[in-house]
Amino acid sequence: MTARRAFLQWLGAAPLATQLPLSAHAAEGKGHVRLQDAAVSLQFDDQMRCRVVSLLGKQPVALTGFDASEHLVVKGKPLARFTLQKAEPAKAATPFGVGQALRLTGRSADGIEKRVTVTLLDEHPGVALLDVAYVNTGDKPITIDAWVNAAHRLAAPPRHAGGYWTYSGASHADRRDWVQPVKRGFEQRNFMGMNASDYGGGTPVVDVWRRDVGFAVGHLALQPQLVALPVKAIGDAVDISLRGDAPQTLKPGEVLATPPSFIAVHRGDFFVPLDRYRRLMAAQGLSAPEAPSSAYEPQWCAWGYERDFSLDYVRATLPKVQELGFKWAVLDDGWQRKTGDWNTPDRAKFPRGAEDMKALVADIHARGMKARLWIAPLAVAPGSDEMHDHTDLLLLDKDGAAQDVTWWNSFYLCPAYEKTQARLAATIKMIIGDWGFDGLKVDGQHLNGVAPCYNPAHKHARPEESVEAVSAFYKVMHDTAHAANPEAVVEVCPCGTSYAFHNMPFMDQAPSSDPLSSWQIRHKGKTLKALMGPWSAYAGDHVELSTGGQDFASSVGIGAVVATKFTWPVDPKPKDSFLLTPERERHWRQWVDLYNKHRLAEGRYRGELYDLGFDKPETHVVEQGGALHFAFYAERWDGPVTLRGLDHGRWKLRDSLTGKELGVVSADKPTLPVRFRHSLLIEARPEVPDTLPIAFAGKVAQVGADGFPLASQWADAPTTFFRHDWQGKPLAGPQSTRVQLLRGAGQLHLRFICKYEALNTFDRAGSATDIWPLWERDVVEVFLQAPERAGLKSYREVEVAPNGLLLEVTVEASGKKRIVGESRARAQIDAKAKVWTAELAVPMRGADEGWRLNLFRVEGQGRDRVYSAWSPTQTASPDFHVPAAFGRLLTAA
Repeated sequence: MTARRAFLQWLGAAPLATQLPLSAHAAEGKGHVRLQDAAVSLQFDDQMRCRVVSLLGKQPVALTGFDASEHLVVKGKPLARFTLQKAEPAKAATPFGVGQALRLTGRSADGIEKRVTVTLLDEHPGVALLDVAYVNTGDKPITIDAWVNAAHRLAAPPRHAGGYWTYSGASHADRRDWVQPVKRGFEQRNFMGMNASDYGGGTPVVDVWRRDVGFAVGHLALQPQLVALPVKAIGDAVDISLRGDAPQTLKPGEVLATPPSFIAVHRGDFFVPLDRYRRLMAAQGLSAPEAPSSAYEPQWCAWGYERDFSLDYVRATLPKVQELGFKWAVLDDGWQRKTGDWNTPDRAKFPRGAEDMKALVADIHARGMKARLWIAPLAVAPGSDEMHDHTDLLLLDKDGAAQDVTWWNSFYLCPAYEKTQARLAATIKMIIGDWGFDGLKVDGQHLNGVAPCYNPAHKHARPEESVEAVSAFYKVMHDTAHAANPEAVVEVCPCGTSYAFHNMPFMDQAPSSDPLSSWQIRHKGKTLKALMGPWSAYAGDHVELSTGGQDFASSVGIGAVVATKFTWPVDPKPKDSFLLTPERERHWRQWVDLYNKHRLAEGRYRGELYDLGFDKPETHVVEQGGALHFAFYAERWDGPVTLRGLDHGRWKLRDSLTGKELGVVSADKPTLPVRFRHSLLIEARPEVPDTLPIAFAGKVAQVGADGFPLASQWADAPTTFFRHDWQGKPLAGPQSTRVQLLRGAGQLHLRFICKYEALNTFDRAGSATDIWPLWERDVVEVFLQAPERAGLKSYREVEVAPNGLLLEVTVEASGKKRIVGESRARAQIDAKAKVWTAELAVPMRGADEGWRLNLFRVEGQGRDRVYSAWSPTQTASPDFHVPAAFGRLLTAA
């Protein structure tokens, strides 16, 4: 069958069931045309209206009718009829990978030509890219009220499907839930600009899903766009679209190009399309950084004392903070004289100014903790020196008025103005480089997005430059902090708003941002693990903001960093006291100890396993250290729970908090009867005859022409993580190592992601047969032992350096022998993020199970040399060649 016939079908006006099978002929003339993959079929009629059909189930399901999916609004009415004139199939090569495209051209009665290119990607079934443009082919200008993409009415679900839920990436001043059920009368515009004076921006994706299928819409532009993504209930049906409402005049011959858009048909809840969106944006170079190890440490914040804190109160609390196992102390709002005067500490609290700040940092460091300082950049208060001396920094509206930041009674600064960015850089250099703080708590709802700026002093080419420059402002902040201290942590808390994705490449940690409930802590966590990566440093924010004020379970269970703002030994606020009483202290200690034991925030969040809208009880899963950690939530539950994601074999269960054994389950019988109130955390570990660590390898579905898995394969691969030395002692430096594993036909694929301090390698010069002793410099290593060699000193050793040099040997009791040309490796270095990545393909032939392995890393020279091992060898001096310490390699189902 030709490519044209495989991907492009002219269809008669027949019932859906007869339209879906591929036909053997290509018809000509008018009719219906479609493009489809294994997950979705997009069908266009002769007016270029589109119907979306899900192919994810046993039978095709029409999600929509033939809708005017891409259209214009002219004089308040939709311009929706475009007679289809041309439809051409083509192979597509995009920044997101290869695929198949369909190019459609149509014309309206008044001379507007519509051009639509729909692309389905090989690596992302169910995702359709939409490139839409309009050309005025007439002889008169046309005023356009709005353009609309991906406008569809999702059909009312079957009764058994239980209605729809929705995720919205927009910001709202009432700080509503990001995830909500769609009830009759539901309507949200979901504008990505300002929705209040200081609430705006967001992630340009909406998703609507039901029990069996979901439908997401968004744009893939590299900068924020002033667009809306409205969701509206029409009876039991739901309207969804992406639209730009800025009026414009299209002159004869001019082209209106809309932002690159997409739709995604999926199973499961909103996590699935958000995770897909993250991968598509990463392919364009926008992704959250690999967080410093300290971003996962528990944190205490002085905000319990609020703005009128006393430095004596803060210092008196530090011993208890240290005792309970918290590693961060955060000085919050109120240290500055005025908002915006970041170089002037409040003399009433810091009589010696900067010297007192340095002394506080020294006290925190002396306790083995790190110090973080609150700051609200982009805000400046009336009466501040900054406002008086630099009024030119203000963001002004078209009437010349400053824009309010309400809570701090301040005004916005313009993020696009070079002087604003320069002053920010100077402030960060002072806080990190001079005062010695280890990180920043960047706070404020105004930081998510800004309004267009009309300040003439800034000489903007367009007022929207300010909207597009927020991420550039973040970049200055992140780059400056990390230049002063490579391990600095930049935490961003946009105070209840739905995070703006375009800022995420410059954030090390994202908290739940002033949650209004435990439900918000959990669903915001699922959202941010999708958008920043499954092992991102998401923090649950102060536990005192959870439902009941002490719900650590909602943070620990979903893989969030635990945080608190308790006061001790006294609290000067008897009405709003956060005093750590003896009873509370026992509770705090129990949960902080549990967090520090498992460090689930560093694990892989498995958001695809459970549906937040329809699965009961609400369930979250984190994969960490060879175990699956399940967290169940319900007001009351008495009945069975199902443990998804279990691989082959039997799994031992225990209550994570109490340690009580709960029984044994298997993948074919994964249910367990339980009874709990509010929450239950369960640890599931494979039933094996020893206590050696376990690493899981996923199955490779597709390998590229270069012999390495495609990028999408790594995104779903199991992961293991270590940042301890060969004796199991925590590393003092930044050298954390994350390893993902995939197993293909006769090969083991590994991907090492390494945070580094400095790199030392051999030059690549020399012949292909030269032997470099790579182990004498920086290297990652895998030792792999076949089942039949268990108990012997017999295994394969493969080493890869940051510059891609590879050394492979077989190790026997009699000695080593070099192997040439069997394993393959490649490496890349991100010097700015101080992360290097290595991919390996190692022969692994024979038995399916019973393989053993260990994973190692070496960095540095001389006395500063760092040796780390996934499964510690426990030798007196560094020695990796200890087969008895090799862990188990299990293949995921």
